[in-house]
Amino acid sequence: MAAITPDVSSRLKPDLITVVHKIYVDLCNLQPEHKVLVISDARTPDYVVAVFQGVAQALGAEAIRVECQIPRGGATYQPGSHWPSMLAAASTEADLIIDMAVGYAEFIVDAINNGTRILCPGDGIGGPFMDDVLIRTMLHTDIHAIRRQADRIAQRFTEAKHCTVLTEGDEFTLDLTGVDGAAGDGFLWDPDKKEWKSPWAFLPPAQPGVLVPMGRGDGAVNVDGTLLYHPDYHEKPDSPIQLTFKQGRLIKIDGDPILATRLENWLDQLGDDSANNGPVHLNIGNNPNALLTQSQEWERVYGSITCGMGDLSMLGKIMGEELGFSLSKSSVHWDWTVLQPKILLDDKVFVEKGRIFCDD
Repeated sequence: MAAITPDVSSRLKPDLITVVHKIYVDLCNLQPEHKVLVISDARTPDYVVAVFQGVAQALGAEAIRVECQIPRGGATYQPGSHWPSMLAAASTEADLIIDMAVGYAEFIVDAINNGTRILCPGDGIGGPFMDDVLIRTMLHTDIHAIRRQADRIAQRFTEAKHCTVLTEGDEFTLDLTGVDGAAGDGFLWDPDKKEWKSPWAFLPPAQPGVLVPMGRGDGAVNVDGTLLYHPDYHEKPDSPIQLTFKQGRLIKIDGDPILATRLENWLDQLGDDSANNGPVHLNIGNNPNALLTQSQEWERVYGSITCGMGDLSMLGKIMGEELGFSLSKSSVHWDWTVLQPKILLDDKVFVEKGRIFCDD
């Protein structure tokens, strides 16, 4: 598998303290009266978890941390994971949850509905090099420029009625009627407007895009970036995998002879036909420092597009009637990425050759 391995060290990088302070102040609007629950597991180094707890305490907040068992199968199986009742009980007391382990869970939905805000520094899971990722993608670039561009991209999706993705001579089309764009910028708090922006956010920033109603999406796409599925965080095909869709369902897998076969066999053996539903989300990466690593940062690679498959029901529960349509429910969530697609919104070029055209 071709992948980039970021810096993994056994000591605390002082820069991590700076970036976590920025996260709490700029993205979370953390106040001294807030209670912070830090959830982690053994995948994330203890010193990283301690920094999130310690910086919250330094800002005057009450902060505790809870370490959970590593869930089976990694990110793909999060929708079907089960969590201790003690963790759900602790979440009811928190104003802010820093989640480095869970991602998808009923108690997370309940916490949000009770007014708790959730921030996932590793996009729902932790990892051995979370510190390197956050420093590189948040401290060593302008996160506010990323946020503002993500807002503009989200607005373009909201205004559009039709999306076309062109890869390797194939065409994939998506009806955007009645679908609003979302910035996916990791900010719970909007520091420009001085108001809350979202109850639930992922880092690093950003991956603006749309949630896709069930039954939408037709055509073929050639995946040359990453494929997140069991048992890996992701694999990169040696040659593109061609995925063919009809009315929001994956109906055919071709291309890379090894990985295409593995994916097809895995889907067949799941016993969960809803894993073929999709895309359930479509997002554009706009972080210039994001890399193809074994971290969810690969969804933020500038000019790439990532689509999810299978489950997205948790977002439906959080957004409720505000969403206006149903989202797919499954026991798994898996993703695929195209690195430099050509994307048209209402037949106008929006992304091409790694460039995003959202300012005209």
